[in-house]
Amino acid sequence: MKLSKSSTYSILIFILFYLSLFIGFLIGEDTAGGAKYDYNFHLEVRDFFLSDTLNALKNFLNANAFHSPIFYIFLKYLLAFNETIGRFIFLNISILIPIIFYLSLKKIVDLDKSIILLISCFFFISPYFRSTAIWPGDENLAILFFLCSIYFYILYKNSNSEKDKNLFIIGNILFVAIASYFRPNYSLFSIFFFYELVLKKFGYKNFFIYIIVSALLAYPAIHYVFILKINFFYGSLQRFNLFNSFPLAYSVFIFFLVPFILFEFKNLVKNHKINYLNLLLTILLTFIVYFFFNYDLSHGGGIIFMSQKYFFTGNIFMCLVFAISFYISNVILNIKKTSNFLLLIILILFELDSYFYMETYDPLFLICLFLLFDTTIIKNFFKNKILFKINILFCYLFIFYIAKIINIYVLLNKL
Repeated sequence: MKLSKSSTYSILIFILFYLSLFIGFLIGEDTAGGAKYDYNFHLEVRDFFLSDTLNALKNFLNANAFHSPIFYIFLKYLLAFNETIGRFIFLNISILIPIIFYLSLKKIVDLDKSIILLISCFFFISPYFRSTAIWPGDENLAILFFLCSIYFYILYKNSNSEKDKNLFIIGNILFVAIASYFRPNYSLFSIFFFYELVLKKFGYKNFFIYIIVSALLAYPAIHYVFILKINFFYGSLQRFNLFNSFPLAYSVFIFFLVPFILFEFKNLVKNHKINYLNLLLTILLTFIVYFFFNYDLSHGGGIIFMSQKYFFTGNIFMCLVFAISFYISNVILNIKKTSNFLLLIILILFELDSYFYMETYDPLFLICLFLLFDTTIIKNFFKNKILFKINILFCYLFIFYIAKIINIYVLLNKL
């Protein structure tokens, strides 16, 4: 089959991005700042599993690790033959993420395939996707399986066959479960999918399928954590501080929404009517943030918080950003819709420990924005001047990527 000029161009761009990731692999790129450190820690915990996997599972608390034991078992076999080869295999496993995103987006929007492939390249500008692909971490594995669950969710929404819908529900549950076994916080998305696949158009058959399959897949984890009492993430839950995570999450949301706001700025201003409930909540919560926000840890916080840390004192700047972020994000993400509201709550609760890392939402937030949120701003993104918008979005993300390089390799001198 002869490829069109635009398809050839998009495939070439994708290959060039892949080559940039391969170069990053050769030079040991870590633009996230902590991926290599985490990987070396993972190697130490992996040693705990080398002799006897079953015994290691039973005594996992002795490993002092807060990541899933399933990931360490995966790492055990990934690196069994050769560490470098294992890392390279993982790099190529990570390439499946933009591919599955492409397949999912293709089911949603009516655009030329070359344009959709081009949009899917945004992953290669994410410092966190790149670093975790180069230094194997459970983040990319969880995102990969989460995207698979979204793909089955989209297939369900597009299907008119009851038989196929039953299979798609099972596929969705299965991949959410696998993602959750690598990173337990992904289990929160089952709330969204349960609402969309079962409660929205309630049917007893779908209800029983969802409950029974979910229970069967969740049982090993429930048995492991609550019966064997090997609760490796309990300490993280104890340290969770909503007063910190809530405003920091909104500051990250608005960061990723900026280019989309610019695309629709005139329409947003022209059509916006003040939502007094949203305004009242913004004022009330800003006062709460002012008095209770106290993120004083040496790591994390996100780009907005780091700006406050370097250039401002007190919480005034953070409160101002939060007020703007909260009001605008709620409007743009249209939280009046139950499904959007559920997604927003899930994302806010995603950082379930004392540390808050922007990498939790990069590239997760954009995945949700493109594939799960039902918003006017995304629908309009695909309507006109699409190449121009993609270029602006990529430039914006690339500036962030360059800023991370400067911060890690120049300011912090982590060479």
